[in-house]
Amino acid sequence: MDGEAADGLMITEWLHELLLEFTDGTVVNSLLADPPVVTPESAFRAGRLSPSPPSAIAPLMQRVIAPVTELHLARAKVTLAGGGQVEFGPLTAMEDGLHHGNKEIPWHTITSCRYGFVLFHEDEDELGAMFRMEYAVDGGAHGFPFAWLRIPALDVPDLDVLVRLADENRT
Repeated sequence: MDGEAADGLMITEWLHELLLEFTDGTVVNSLLADPPVVTPESAFRAGRLSPSPPSAIAPLMQRVIAPVTELHLARAKVTLAGGGQVEFGPLTAMEDGLHHGNKEIPWHTITSCRYGFVLFHEDEDELGAMFRMEYAVDGGAHGFPFAWLRIPALDVPDLDVLVRLADENRT
Protein backbone atom coordinates (compact mmCIF):
# COMPACT_ATOMS: atom_id res chain seq x y z
CA MET A 1 0.00 0.00 0.00
CA ASP A 2 1.34 3.40 -0.91
CA GLY A 3 -0.13 6.70 0.21
CA GLU A 4 0.26 10.41 0.74
CA ALA A 5 -1.58 13.17 2.60
CA ALA A 6 -2.98 16.20 0.77
CA ASP A 7 -5.28 18.89 2.24
CA GLY A 8 -6.71 16.67 5.01
CA LEU A 9 -7.21 13.71 2.67
CA MET A 10 -5.25 10.48 2.40
CA ILE A 11 -4.70 9.23 -1.13
CA THR A 12 -3.83 5.54 -1.04
CA GLU A 13 -3.21 2.94 -3.69
CA TRP A 14 -2.95 -0.85 -3.38
CA LEU A 15 0.06 -2.22 -5.21
CA HIS A 16 0.21 -5.92 -6.02
CA GLU A 17 3.67 -7.31 -6.65
CA LEU A 18 4.07 -10.91 -7.73
CA LEU A 19 7.46 -12.55 -8.19
CA LEU A 20 7.39 -15.83 -10.11
CA GLU A 21 10.50 -18.00 -10.33
CA PHE A 22 10.25 -20.83 -12.84
CA THR A 23 12.14 -24.13 -12.77
CA ASP A 24 14.15 -23.13 -15.86
CA GLY A 25 15.52 -20.10 -13.97
CA THR A 26 13.24 -17.52 -15.59
CA VAL A 27 12.07 -14.81 -13.19
CA VAL A 28 8.97 -12.72 -13.88
CA ASN A 29 8.12 -9.77 -11.67
CA SER A 30 4.74 -8.09 -12.15
CA LEU A 31 3.43 -4.98 -10.47
CA LEU A 32 -0.25 -4.09 -10.78
CA ALA A 33 -2.02 -1.19 -9.06
CA ASP A 34 -5.61 -0.43 -8.19
CA PRO A 35 -6.88 3.09 -8.84
CA PRO A 36 -6.03 5.53 -6.01
CA VAL A 37 -8.62 5.87 -3.21
CA VAL A 38 -9.27 9.16 -1.40
CA THR A 39 -10.19 8.95 2.31
CA PRO A 40 -10.60 11.76 4.88
CA GLU A 41 -7.43 11.75 6.99
CA SER A 42 -9.40 11.51 10.26
CA ALA A 43 -11.07 8.28 9.12
CA PHE A 44 -7.79 6.96 7.76
CA ARG A 45 -6.10 7.32 11.16
CA ALA A 46 -8.95 5.67 13.12
CA GLY A 47 -7.63 2.11 12.67
CA ARG A 48 -9.31 -0.84 10.91
CA LEU A 49 -8.41 -4.37 9.82
CA SER A 50 -9.62 -6.32 6.83
CA PRO A 51 -9.12 -9.99 5.85
CA SER A 52 -8.36 -8.94 2.27
CA PRO A 53 -7.32 -5.79 0.42
CA PRO A 54 -10.06 -3.55 -0.96
CA SER A 55 -9.03 -4.40 -4.47
CA ALA A 56 -10.36 -5.37 -7.87
CA ILE A 57 -7.00 -6.93 -8.72
CA ALA A 58 -6.78 -9.25 -5.67
CA PRO A 59 -9.01 -11.98 -7.21
CA LEU A 60 -6.78 -12.09 -10.32
CA MET A 61 -3.67 -12.38 -8.17
CA GLN A 62 -5.31 -15.19 -6.20
CA ARG A 63 -5.98 -17.14 -9.40
CA VAL A 64 -2.25 -17.08 -10.12
CA ILE A 65 -1.20 -17.81 -6.53
CA ALA A 66 -3.65 -20.67 -5.76
CA PRO A 67 -2.11 -23.43 -7.94
CA VAL A 68 1.42 -22.45 -6.92
CA THR A 69 0.36 -22.62 -3.26
CA GLU A 70 -1.01 -26.16 -3.74
CA LEU A 71 2.27 -27.30 -5.31
CA HIS A 72 4.45 -25.70 -2.62
CA LEU A 73 2.17 -27.03 0.15
CA ALA A 74 2.54 -30.60 -1.15
CA ARG A 75 6.34 -30.20 -1.30
CA ALA A 76 6.47 -28.70 2.20
CA LYS A 77 4.44 -31.59 3.65
CA VAL A 78 6.80 -34.15 2.12
CA THR A 79 9.84 -32.26 3.43
CA LEU A 80 8.42 -32.00 6.96
CA ALA A 81 7.30 -35.65 7.00
CA GLY A 82 10.86 -36.63 6.07
CA GLY A 83 12.29 -34.71 9.05
CA GLY A 84 13.39 -31.70 6.99
CA GLN A 85 12.62 -28.04 7.42
CA VAL A 86 11.01 -25.38 5.26
CA GLU A 87 12.13 -21.74 5.43
CA PHE A 88 9.56 -18.94 5.40
CA GLY A 89 11.83 -15.92 5.74
CA PRO A 90 12.17 -15.29 9.50
CA LEU A 91 10.20 -18.46 10.33
CA THR A 92 11.27 -22.07 9.95
CA ALA A 93 8.71 -24.88 9.81
CA MET A 94 9.77 -28.22 11.23
CA GLU A 95 7.88 -31.41 11.97
CA ASP A 96 7.31 -30.29 15.59
CA GLY A 97 6.26 -26.70 14.85
CA LEU A 98 7.54 -23.27 13.91
CA HIS A 99 10.78 -21.65 14.97
CA HIS A 100 11.25 -17.89 15.08
CA GLY A 101 14.63 -16.75 16.34
CA ASN A 102 15.05 -18.52 19.68
CA LYS A 103 11.31 -19.22 20.04
CA GLU A 104 9.94 -22.70 19.43
CA ILE A 105 6.21 -22.71 18.74
CA PRO A 106 4.70 -26.22 18.66
CA TRP A 107 1.96 -26.63 16.05
CA HIS A 108 -0.67 -27.59 18.66
CA THR A 109 -0.19 -24.30 20.57
CA ILE A 110 -1.10 -22.09 17.59
CA THR A 111 -4.59 -20.68 18.12
CA SER A 112 -4.67 -18.27 15.19
CA CYS A 113 -2.48 -17.95 12.09
CA ARG A 114 -3.52 -15.57 9.35
CA TYR A 115 -2.65 -12.50 7.44
CA GLY A 116 -4.72 -9.40 7.27
CA PHE A 117 -4.55 -5.97 5.79
CA VAL A 118 -4.28 -2.91 7.99
CA LEU A 119 -6.39 -0.36 6.14
CA PHE A 120 -6.09 2.58 8.50
CA HIS A 121 -3.77 3.10 11.45
CA GLU A 122 -2.17 5.92 13.44
CA ASP A 123 1.25 4.34 12.94
CA GLU A 124 1.83 4.34 9.19
CA ASP A 125 4.48 1.62 9.57
CA GLU A 126 1.57 -0.76 10.20
CA LEU A 127 -0.14 -0.15 6.85
CA GLY A 128 -0.53 -2.99 4.42
CA ALA A 129 -0.37 -6.75 4.77
CA MET A 130 0.74 -8.25 8.07
CA PHE A 131 1.17 -11.88 9.12
CA ARG A 132 -0.33 -12.42 12.58
CA MET A 133 -0.09 -15.48 14.78
CA GLU A 134 -1.34 -16.14 18.29
CA TYR A 135 -0.09 -19.11 20.28
CA ALA A 136 -0.53 -20.49 23.80
CA VAL A 137 2.30 -19.98 26.30
CA ASP A 138 2.73 -20.28 30.05
CA GLY A 139 3.03 -16.91 31.77
CA GLY A 140 2.55 -14.68 28.73
CA ALA A 141 2.72 -10.88 28.76
CA HIS A 142 0.38 -9.17 31.26
CA GLY A 143 -0.77 -12.58 32.55
CA PHE A 144 -2.35 -13.62 29.25
CA PRO A 145 -1.88 -17.30 28.39
CA PHE A 146 -1.03 -16.28 24.82
CA ALA A 147 1.82 -14.67 22.91
CA TRP A 148 1.61 -12.91 19.58
CA LEU A 149 3.82 -12.73 16.56
CA ARG A 150 3.38 -9.99 13.96
CA ILE A 151 5.58 -9.81 10.85
CA PRO A 152 5.17 -7.76 7.64
CA ALA A 153 3.69 -10.20 5.11
CA LEU A 154 6.26 -9.26 2.47
CA ASP A 155 8.98 -10.69 4.75
CA VAL A 156 7.36 -14.16 4.66
CA PRO A 157 7.67 -15.93 1.29
CA ASP A 158 4.93 -18.46 0.47
CA LEU A 159 2.74 -16.99 3.19
CA ASP A 160 -0.33 -18.92 2.00
CA VAL A 161 1.63 -22.18 2.37
CA LEU A 162 2.65 -21.28 5.93
CA VAL A 163 -0.92 -20.42 6.95
CA ARG A 164 -2.21 -23.70 5.46
CA LEU A 165 0.52 -25.73 7.22
CA ALA A 166 -0.35 -24.11 10.54
CA ASP A 167 -4.08 -24.72 10.05
CA GLU A 168 -3.56 -28.37 9.14
CA ASN A 169 -1.01 -29.15 11.88
CA ARG A 170 -2.46 -27.31 14.85
CA THR A 171 -5.43 -29.60 15.43
